[in-house]
Amino acid sequence: MISHSNLWALISIPVIAALIGYITNFIAVRMIFRPHKPTRLMGITFHGLVPKRQKEIAASLGAMIERDLFSHHDIHEALQSAETTEEASKFLSEQVELFAQRMISQNPMIGAFLQGPLLDQIKNLLQSQMTERFPQFMERVVERVEHRLDVSAIVQSKIEAFDLSKLESLIYEISARELKTIEVLGGVLGFIVGLLQVGIMLIPDLLNG
Repeated sequence: MISHSNLWALISIPVIAALIGYITNFIAVRMIFRPHKPTRLMGITFHGLVPKRQKEIAASLGAMIERDLFSHHDIHEALQSAETTEEASKFLSEQVELFAQRMISQNPMIGAFLQGPLLDQIKNLLQSQMTERFPQFMERVVERVEHRLDVSAIVQSKIEAFDLSKLESLIYEISARELKTIEVLGGVLGFIVGLLQVGIMLIPDLLNG
């Protein structure tokens, strides 16, 4: 027969285990970012996972982004795409027109000769020459960009310099539901473990009964 004191003890075991499980997971989630700087307590150094590994995380993310998400090949395709060529051709045409108008307005004598079909012919010639040489120009630009642009290093430096408080707020804002689920799951698992402990404690009484 289970006494009232034993009954309360048996009831309290799952509750305490659930509380311990919840608090443990709560602290574990907070220690992803906290503390931002190494803190010693009772001879043990505590340091948040992300702050402690920030440089390693930055290097890994930089290499991954350059390899899988944003490579020099992507830059090459973007700069030499049909849309870029079309926009460049339109821009060159506008610049030739502006150049011709400026030259005529600044030099009235030239404007007297450059009229009608002759002016159109010169503008078409300039535009065709610039359009013809544009791919070579873009090839040079791409080579320079590929040579000077280190995507991995840029991403790494940005992440290393990123404010941890802002990053922490962003992660918690995006993953608030998932992180809360982890905390609650700790309590649920703790409660289940507590029930198992109670069951093990009751086995002798059940066998003797």
